[in-house]
Amino acid sequence: MKLMRTLRKCRDIEKLVYRFIISVVVGFGIGVCFFSSDKLIRFQIRSRFLCQNRDATDTLYRNDTFLIYIGMMSTRQQLDKRASAALLTWAKQHANVEIEIFASTSKTESARKGFIDKNVRIIQLPGVSDNAYPSQKKSFSMIKHMYDQHLDRFNWFIRLDDDAYVDLDKLRIILSRVNSTKRWYVGNAGYGKNKADFISKGDNYCMGGSGVILSRELLRHLGPGMKDCLQSLYTEHEDVELGRCVRKMTGVKCTESWQTTKIFYQNFKDHSYAPNIETIESDKIDNGMIFHANKEPKYQINFHTLLLKRKIAWSIDRISKLEREIDAMPSSVYQLRQPQSPVEWNSIVGRFMFKSDENNLVREMQGNIKNVVTEATNKGIQFLKEFLKTQKKTLKSASLIQCYQSTDPSHGFRVVSHVLGKFTQFVNHRKVKRGVKRTFITTQHFSRNFVFWEEAISLGSTDNKLTSIPQRKEPTVNFLMALSGRPTNFIRFVHNFESTFLARGENVNLVVAYFLSKSTSDKLESQDENILLNNVEDYVPNGDEQLISDSLQNLQRAYPRSKLEVLFMKPGTDFSRGLGLQTAAEHVTSDDELLFFCDVDLVFAPEILLHIRRNTIQGEQVYYPTFFSQYDPKVVYQHREKPNSYFSFDEYDGFWRIYSYGMVAMYKRDFLNTKGFDLSIVGWGLEDLYLANSVLRSGLRVFKSTEPAEVHAFHDKKCDSTTLSEKQYTDCLRSRAGHFGPKPFLLKKWEDPDIDAVLNAAVL
Repeated sequence: MKLMRTLRKCRDIEKLVYRFIISVVVGFGIGVCFFSSDKLIRFQIRSRFLCQNRDATDTLYRNDTFLIYIGMMSTRQQLDKRASAALLTWAKQHANVEIEIFASTSKTESARKGFIDKNVRIIQLPGVSDNAYPSQKKSFSMIKHMYDQHLDRFNWFIRLDDDAYVDLDKLRIILSRVNSTKRWYVGNAGYGKNKADFISKGDNYCMGGSGVILSRELLRHLGPGMKDCLQSLYTEHEDVELGRCVRKMTGVKCTESWQTTKIFYQNFKDHSYAPNIETIESDKIDNGMIFHANKEPKYQINFHTLLLKRKIAWSIDRISKLEREIDAMPSSVYQLRQPQSPVEWNSIVGRFMFKSDENNLVREMQGNIKNVVTEATNKGIQFLKEFLKTQKKTLKSASLIQCYQSTDPSHGFRVVSHVLGKFTQFVNHRKVKRGVKRTFITTQHFSRNFVFWEEAISLGSTDNKLTSIPQRKEPTVNFLMALSGRPTNFIRFVHNFESTFLARGENVNLVVAYFLSKSTSDKLESQDENILLNNVEDYVPNGDEQLISDSLQNLQRAYPRSKLEVLFMKPGTDFSRGLGLQTAAEHVTSDDELLFFCDVDLVFAPEILLHIRRNTIQGEQVYYPTFFSQYDPKVVYQHREKPNSYFSFDEYDGFWRIYSYGMVAMYKRDFLNTKGFDLSIVGWGLEDLYLANSVLRSGLRVFKSTEPAEVHAFHDKKCDSTTLSEKQYTDCLRSRAGHFGPKPFLLKKWEDPDIDAVLNAAVL
């Protein structure tokens, strides 16, 4: 019996062993098949995704189709005022945003017309008075409406007043980065004014003026309890009670962070809330998302215009940075424009400058260059001092080893400084002196990008009813010129004027005061010495006069919107630029139009109009453009390739006329206040200086700036000592000599009279 029992146990053990072996073999085979399939790969990817995103629903907010619902609280009286202003400004375009306005619709202009925006519905809540105060019932009923009608349609819900302004672009960006399937109660946190608000320590609420944002998940838990919350109110403050209800139903407090005070802007000034945003700092516009309040529609429109200015300025600045980035790319990778002349770098050691293209010609630094180099070096030293301070090192002294400088009209004044700094630090409790070399690159731009925008509505108006926004109209620019002869130059001017302004539909006029030739004057004087030729019908012009008259008449027929005319001066009148410009200015009928005194030798680019209009302020400022004046092309281009465009600003092309006051833009009313030109000056010169002094005496401010959209084409000057005063004759000779060529070229000419050798050396 014992033997039989022993054998049975052995067989049972044997079965267990076989079963174990078979299970291992089968399990191994199944495992090999499973782990060799792509199921494991998908399983591993899914596992990693769940590890990185513990809540798989976090990906919902990354969907570009997320939607925002805005419920705007208003009244019947404000539908045609505040609500209309909102839909005319920030709510005009609202992709992925749905807006409903909660107000009574009976007997209103908006209700009869179907409102301004057909996509915006006006909701009249049943049993809710339009103007009842406190407004808890209206606010709570609005949120209950959101819950009942729109819970599953939107990701975010916003409770908003009709006098708030929303930057929808910024709102979309911020909310797209937050998971709406979690409970979020977002706004500018408040803590109650006093104990009467019954706000416990550690609790808060979102202040209602600047808007309250609710996530879908929070509204899911909040909506069913709105009726109960409405039955247990402690105060008359709607936002305080809403916050109390949110804490009761969801356990969530309003967001508490310094950023929310910037995002939800409250117009708090002088210890109280101002009714309208009249002025606001630029950084607050950049940081804000919802702005409160603008109770008058005109301020809402004004603020909308101001915000658009900031966006345009930011876009231009961004474009400028991208263009500089493109310019910095190697030409083998990408090339935006045609190759230009290489920028010349000058080496500066001490107070001397070594020109890179003039065989190491040494010259002493000019005052303006010295100032820029000094400022750039000081900034570099200050930066080095701050950097060493972070390393617990003390800068004892610093010196400029060497400096390189270049001037590029398209970018600015560039300085590369090599600075040697000596500092002390403690090593093993011992003070050790050491040195460090650093290189700093500084760029000083000639001008910055500014965006100007005229307001679409006058803030002085007391009429709050909105009808339409008037279109902005640029002031007319009248180009005025005094001329005698020179038909070839005039034809060039007319062709440039047509292609640059007239063909583009610009609001410009051209008035030419023409002084007759001596032969024509003698002929007319013999017929009638008192005749005043104010138009071409007074006589039959011939020669140069006929060419100029026909040119303007042809332009006038082609462009009837502009005024293009020639005024023939009285026969026998000696040429006087001041008299001619004075006559042309008096011919302009409106005192609120712009006058631009110019010459026949100028060539313009389209940007000149923008610069004239923006740099000239009626009653305050006149604009003197510093234009680029060309050298004699027969001299400087004899052994160099001549540029294809007038707008080439190389050192050998010309120079900036910083001391010239001949070209000026001002309003006619301001010109009349200056008493005009000195009409006793005959011939060329001095009339511009007299006008500049008159401008200053009249109290106007002079704005003078480099103007890259205006070039003075070269022409030879005839200086006649018999017709010009001594001062005029001297200035004429100096101007003629200054247009011969650049100073380094003249130095080589003086050292070596052989012109060919000079020009060859200049090219090298």
